[in-house]
Amino acid sequence: MFKTLLCKLNIQHDWHTEHAEDGALYKRCRRCGKDDDSGGGGAGTFAAWAGPSGMG
Repeated sequence: MFKTLLCKLNIQHDWHTEHAEDGALYKRCRRCGKDDDSGGGGAGTFAAWAGPSGMG
């Protein structure tokens, strides 16, 4: 239930890679089904929005 809440608040998702019909790769959350539209390799953690150094 807590993990579902994290998805709903858009704080942390459980990303995994899927293939589109045209062969392109994209990320989708295993819990809520949301597609990752960030364009980066973010894992939905603090590092994803803190910057490359992890501290902004």
